[in-house]
Amino acid sequence: MDELREILSALWLTNEIHWDISLYVLFVFNLILLLQQPDGQPLATGLVIVVLVAIVIDKVKAFGYMFSASPYYTREQCHEQIFIGTYLIRAVIFAAPLSVAGMTKNPSSRPTGIIAGVLGGVYMFVRWYLEQRDISTTALFCEMTFAGLALCHAALMLSGARDRFLLGRIHRRAPFLVAVELPADGVEVELS
Repeated sequence: MDELREILSALWLTNEIHWDISLYVLFVFNLILLLQQPDGQPLATGLVIVVLVAIVIDKVKAFGYMFSASPYYTREQCHEQIFIGTYLIRAVIFAAPLSVAGMTKNPSSRPTGIIAGVLGGVYMFVRWYLEQRDISTTALFCEMTFAGLALCHAALMLSGARDRFLLGRIHRRAPFLVAVELPADGVEVELS
């Protein structure tokens, strides 16, 4: 319950008022962009909603609460400086409004989308330059156990899928990968 109170209190102004105001401005521009979208454009509307959720995640530092407390990093430091997901949601805040501006059927919403995208890009690059550019690649997940778990999961997925991929050779012994089983009448076999 205390974590929920911390998250809700992070929605208001904090001691980093310059980042708070920039996120509020981004939220307002993207909310205006959402309201300008005509009916019948679910992709554009969905992208703007994803941007609004990403702004809220960045504002409350939600990625810091995904991991258990670490002796090496605080939750705020994990979210702001280390976790790669933070950079990815900031990239969404940058790219999605520009995509919506390019695909919308309402020409009056294009300037709002362009402004929201440019402001999102400035926000992303400034935060990256000031906070994330000097982080080593070994610390991208705040805890090495999470990275180890992700690697183990990927290895299990690949080993489970290995019987679906058949490694073979075609003419002139060029390697190739067959992703599906071929019917017997559609395959030519050349014996040497």
